[in-house]
Amino acid sequence: MPISIVPGQSLTLLRELETLLHTLSIYGALGITAFGWAMGRLLGWETASWMPLWFCAALLVYNADRLRRDPADLLNIPLREAAAVRLRVLSFIALTTSAVVLVGLPVLRRDWLTLALVLGGALVSLNYSIPLFGFRFKDVPLLKTFFAPTIVTTSVLGLPWLHLHAGSVDNATLALTALRSWSFLMFNMILCDLRDREGDAACGIRSLPVVLGDARTRRLLLTLLVGIEVLAINACALASDVLRTPWLVISLLGPAYLGGLLLAIRRPRSERFYEWVVEGMLFLPAIAVCMAS
Repeated sequence: MPISIVPGQSLTLLRELETLLHTLSIYGALGITAFGWAMGRLLGWETASWMPLWFCAALLVYNADRLRRDPADLLNIPLREAAAVRLRVLSFIALTTSAVVLVGLPVLRRDWLTLALVLGGALVSLNYSIPLFGFRFKDVPLLKTFFAPTIVTTSVLGLPWLHLHAGSVDNATLALTALRSWSFLMFNMILCDLRDREGDAACGIRSLPVVLGDARTRRLLLTLLVGIEVLAINACALASDVLRTPWLVISLLGPAYLGGLLLAIRRPRSERFYEWVVEGMLFLPAIAVCMAS
């Protein structure tokens, strides 16, 4: 007997899938992985072997953060926090599975350098929201905004570079790519912290938007957008003939998408907007690389 699904049930299933993707941070982890892959391609690196580690590292850190209730999150992202309570068991499973892969994969590869970096990076990253060292990095003034962009940039560029060794790419190109990656991720983080400004301020968390205020933060975002574009144009000028086209596409897509975000946040936006559209900017470099292939 065939099973029929009525439109209402289809919508419910789609909404539940959407909730899983964002509450378990699968979408965000995929975005970071795609971002790392694209940065590697732009440097001429083969990064496929690092992608499972980037994905699992993001799942581990984000789900650990979800399992620890934070008063600021209750104010900033109430819908996701409510879903996190309901999906607590699945979040724990995602965290545990990610931890096993992060440790097991380097062991299977006998890659002890990566194992040491993964263990050290996990401790530092988890201390962002869990006081493993007696305090949370999240509570250090301004560090909430600077922490994630710095950790992600270090992970997606540092792991391949340490294994490929110096000389795999010229220093100027590497520096431009790293600075552009960090600035791009900072733009993303500042947007999210601007959304969270009132909740963070109420809970004593001094993010960059809390310190600067709304107007100055928006001016900073505009300045950062200009800087991101200048870096992309310079990277394009330095790139080899093979890599110049992807950088050119990035220099065209970047200001269009990021400028659109700046215009969009001039009025309050829903959690779904930030979950899909703001986090979606992480896929932009990968889209540019694929378009240029």
